[in-house]
Amino acid sequence: MVPPRSGAAADNDTPALPEPGNGTLLRRALRVEEQERHAVARVLHNEIGQAVSAIKMSAHLALDEADAEQRRQDLQDIIRIADDTVGRLRDLSTRLRPPQLSGLGLEAALRGEVEHLAGATAAVSLQLRPLAQEPDEEPALACFRSVQQALAQVLRHAPAARIQLTLADAGEGRFSLLLTEDAGVLSDDGNPGGFDLPLLRGRVRALGGQLRLASGAGSATLQLHLPYRARQDDDAAPSPAGARSGSIRE
Repeated sequence: MVPPRSGAAADNDTPALPEPGNGTLLRRALRVEEQERHAVARVLHNEIGQAVSAIKMSAHLALDEADAEQRRQDLQDIIRIADDTVGRLRDLSTRLRPPQLSGLGLEAALRGEVEHLAGATAAVSLQLRPLAQEPDEEPALACFRSVQQALAQVLRHAPAARIQLTLADAGEGRFSLLLTEDAGVLSDDGNPGGFDLPLLRGRVRALGGQLRLASGAGSATLQLHLPYRARQDDDAAPSPAGARSGSIRE
């Protein structure tokens, strides 16, 4: 076997090691689910819980305050903390389930994610080309979660990176999402921090799609091809033993 040339981009859609089986993907999915639950619990305890305690303390101060001006200040503190808490809860809710995805579709969800990252130091741009139709919920969600995890991974390790997203029709009943980043963060080397490429690839393939990652010196390209229509369970290809393979769902 001829070794790959140094510095050449490698198409990681066909890794040298065997693809993980359904059991491995299920364990990965459960691990990611537990990590997400832990992160949500940490936000609720460390941020939301402390904010509610601060509101309660300020309310007690206002209740016992004889000076009208000081009482007014205490009430303003309550309003400010409540506004901040509502914003944090909204961010948490969006992280768990982007409201645009169900109400307005994939394009709106991607636009909202990019706008949410507008304050980051990285330059994230989005190009939306006309789609033939609105994708079903499952392929749209698989696309969005792949983008969400990839963006988080790049921003975590290269805050000043430049990232380009392109959503387009791919013909033959499919759409594509292309993500390019100029920091070379994304790879198939077991990225720490939540970017689980085998799990994402398994989820995309369960829907009849493809996910490819090409990484080289100082850059990486993630490409997804997904069908517009989510195939039914009856459409799933049987395993060699005759059993149907289950898809990993959100």
